[in-house]
Amino acid sequence: MQAAGRIKQMLSRCLYTVFFLGPLLFPRAALAVQRHSGAEGLVSHQLGHLLFIFGMFYLLYRLHRSSYQGPGWAEFKLFIWLIICWNALTFYGHWHNELIDQAKFLRADGKTSGFMISGPTDVLYYFSRLDHLVLVPAFLCLLTALAKWRKQA
Repeated sequence: MQAAGRIKQMLSRCLYTVFFLGPLLFPRAALAVQRHSGAEGLVSHQLGHLLFIFGMFYLLYRLHRSSYQGPGWAEFKLFIWLIICWNALTFYGHWHNELIDQAKFLRADGKTSGFMISGPTDVLYYFSRLDHLVLVPAFLCLLTALAKWRKQA
């Protein structure tokens, strides 16, 4: 029985190495940014954000009706609220990106090096490009909730 435990531990370490350390040792292009070609791509993407927002509101509603209490639930609800805010901000950013005057972008050597802000909508657009400032704290709240739930189990 003890040998089976060691084999299982060795196998899990090998899988950890392959799946988590392998990409660090042999990196490739992540291709994380995708342009949405044509109006259809943007519309379907925007619909995805709206469905995500409605789904999160429904989850909040279900959590409220079930009245979950205890460690981790406040952090989980904060995670959901931050995800809703992120989706709304990103939705606005995608929409405004189609309307923004390209002259507001400062370019040097063919690359965007700055953005001229001339009003509150420009500030909101600029902030929408920094959506990770909302998304990272959201996932930290989720990790905190998961850690608290794991301690209870």
